Amino acid sequence: MNRIAIYLNQHIDGVAYSAPSILEGYTTDRSILKYHPRLVAVPVSVMDIRRLTKFSSQLASKNIPLPITMHGAGYNKNGSSIGSGLVVSSERMNRVQEIDVRQRLVRVQCGVTIGELRKALLLVGLELPIMGDPHETIGGLIAKNACASDNTEPRTIIEFVQQAEIVLADGSIIQTEKLNRRGLRKKLKQKDTEGELYRKVNELIEKHASVIENIAPVEQNKSGYSGITRVKTKREFNLLPLFCGSEGTLGIITEVILKVEPVFEEPNYIAIPCENATQFARACEELRKLKFTDIEFYDTELFNEAPNTGKSSKIFRKANDDGYLIIANAKDDIRRDRRRKLRKLKKRLPKTMRVIEKNDETEDDFVAFNENVVAYLNDSGTSFHLPIIDGAYIPVENQVEFLDKVTALAHELKLKLAIFGSVDFNTFTVRPGFTPSTAEGRRTLIAFMRRYMELINEAGGSACGSAPEGRFLAMFSRRYADAEVLDLYGKIKQLFDPNDILNPGLKHEVEPTVVLRHFRTDYDQGIISKE
Repeated sequence: MNRIAIYLNQHIDGVAYSAPSILEGYTTDRSILKYHPRLVAVPVSVMDIRRLTKFSSQLASKNIPLPITMHGAGYNKNGSSIGSGLVVSSERMNRVQEIDVRQRLVRVQCGVTIGELRKALLLVGLELPIMGDPHETIGGLIAKNACASDNTEPRTIIEFVQQAEIVLADGSIIQTEKLNRRGLRKKLKQKDTEGELYRKVNELIEKHASVIENIAPVEQNKSGYSGITRVKTKREFNLLPLFCGSEGTLGIITEVILKVEPVFEEPNYIAIPCENATQFARACEELRKLKFTDIEFYDTELFNEAPNTGKSSKIFRKANDDGYLIIANAKDDIRRDRRRKLRKLKKRLPKTMRVIEKNDETEDDFVAFNENVVAYLNDSGTSFHLPIIDGAYIPVENQVEFLDKVTALAHELKLKLAIFGSVDFNTFTVRPGFTPSTAEGRRTLIAFMRRYMELINEAGGSACGSAPEGRFLAMFSRRYADAEVLDLYGKIKQLFDPNDILNPGLKHEVEPTVVLRHFRTDYDQGIISKE
């Protein structure tokens, strides 16, 4: 054990490790990158995290870098939960502290997984409708500003966080909450670190108002610190949106109070096979008009590979090569209204398009469909369907042309490429098959990324529609960012983290040559879920 680990163990209640065998378990997440940390710390309290950040800040002031990277479940797909300094794991800060059924509130620590929280809430008839793998932590979901499910209007986890406890880079702690005008004036008069922070953020917003106006909303673009657009409104001021999507670069979220919702009846799912992108767009338009929720789509490539995985689904057995399958939920409080939605949908769609309802006869087919998708994502022979750019936002009016161009690109590069995504958020995920262990495979990966980013930009979209850019994607997305916006993001980072100790090398700070050196030659990812 090295001297720093010994020192930290003397000052925190948790444990710090330097053994290579332990560090190896924190070198990867679900991205294609691999970073070897110098140390790993497992805190057990907020005070531990404060001591760790203060220690790192003190070292940085003496030009001894030991940057901190928060690590939850390691399910991040963009490399933001791994680093070469001190990795701080939230695995022991995993308590559901309190559930208030009457007010529909729950207080949890940052290391609680969404799966654990769902089980606890279900016992009292409540739920947190956030999309994510059951193993992902609440802190990680907030850090990437995860999207919400069960909605007819796009929402993210911002809407559900009522209060958050956050440790800043110098070890100080703040509580974020919505402030009215009077509350903001009171906060600005405080003569402490928190008051100074509020004053500087407020000044930054006022000085760069014209730049902020041109930043796309967080429902479409989670790059940089786009949450700045929601910090100050006519009636409210709240620092929380800055931390949602910040990937641990501005502060460390340690505990939150979440607003939750009542559990509705069993979902009423339907499937609509589409022969081409035009039919896909027509079906999506009608589903939106009728207020269907959880609308997802998958292309034929996912099912062409079914014989290789041993899985299949009758739902999609007669699809064209350029076809798509849409899955949607006719969610409504009243069963009669759900049936009315389905009748209207069938009348509005062409008679050649099938609408398959999930019932006792078709339930096995829907289950087989989910198993087929999971099998495809996890087992593809010598190549891997890598999560290199999940959830690109594409405006509705440009989606058909975008899909056609992506198909053409796949043919040109001779790639087997699956496309799936969310109609609710207009996000598109591609999973081309690559072999990261070969130089040719990595060259093809870079070539594809450059071309694919061009298609997103031509369509007026954003590469960060469902998650921030992290390390890998930032290499390509930076090229299309506005210079004034990048300058603003740099000032925000400097304001919250002047010594650059919180997860450096992400977003606007990314250095491509450094990232490229950390490419993985293998991809032992473990089993991933469809979410």
